[in-house]
Formats: sequence, C-alpha cells, structure tokens
Amino acid sequence: MSNDLHYQIYQEMNLIETNELLEIWQNNDRFEWSDIAFEVINEILRERGVEIPNQNEPIYDHNDEEAEEDYKFSEEELKIIDDKNPPDFYDPFEVLKVSKWIDLAVKAMIALIVIQSLLNVSTYWRIAQSYFINNPYSFWVYLITALIVAANIALSVLLTYVPLKALSRILRILMEMEFTSRKAN
Repeated sequence: MSNDLHYQIYQEMNLIETNELLEIWQNNDRFEWSDIAFEVINEILRERGVEIPNQNEPIYDHNDEEAEEDYKFSEEELKIIDDKNPPDFYDPFEVLKVSKWIDLAVKAMIALIVIQSLLNVSTYWRIAQSYFINNPYSFWVYLITALIVAANIALSVLLTYVPLKALSRILRILMEMEFTSRKAN
C-alpha cells in the first residue's frame, strides 16, 4: 500500500515544475504536504539534477488568527469562529470569509456597471438623437440620454446588488441559525 501511495504521489509531483517543487520544499509546510510528499519531492529534485536547498522551519499548523484580522470581523462573528464546539459540516471562518468576498464583489460590480454605462453614452446618445431627427442637439436629446444612462445604471445595479447581498445575508443567517440552535440544546 505504501509503495502504491508513493508511486501515485510521485506521478502527480513529477508533473510540477522544478521551481514550484523547490518552493514547496523550502517552505516546508507539513500542514499542507505529507512526509511522503517531501520524500518524493526530494527524489524528483535529485533526479532532475537540482541542488537540494535547506528547508525552512516546518509549519505544522496555519495560524487563522492572522487571516481573521485581515477580514475585520465583528465581535459576534469572532465568537462564532472561535466557538469551542464548531459545526461539523462547514467552517464558520470560511462562510464569513465568503460573505465578505461577496460584499466586496458587490462594490466592484457596481463600479464596473457605472464605468460600462458611461462608456456606452455614445450609444445612448444616438438612440436619443433618433427621436429628434430635425434637431439632434436639442435639450431633450441631452435629457433623454441622461435618463437612459441613469435608468441603465439603476437597473443593472439593482439586478446585481440585490441577489448578491441576499446571498451574503442568507449565508450569514443560515450559519447563525445553526450556531444559535446548537446553543439552545
């Protein structure tokens, strides 16, 4: 069994470029990579004629506290993340992280929608001018163009903002429901 596992890992690792194998070797992340994987990396690097560099101190655990600080969670969210009785089917930190990313995506999408709409002003201008063939530069053309741009931005933002914010909120609600139901028992 051990030889089969070694062979399988060797086949997979042999597809990885030398620079990436060297990076894995030097980082020495024992939390992410098994001892057999490091044996195989050493073997592959020797076969490729690469000088084996020294490894960093082994990493046996990833510190999630640094990642938690990056997301600026509220005290209530931190209580859920640091709960001594974590859920079996999901990681609260991951749920909250995804929720934060969705919130960030909403902001980015709104900015992109505004930029896209402003880039299409000439198209909206031509649409408005088509209704005023006799006077293509009248006040009404400007007004209709502005209204079309505003309506396009508003509708696009609405169609993007509401579903993404709802998804973010639903994730949090489901997690909090499960969390509070466990506390009731």
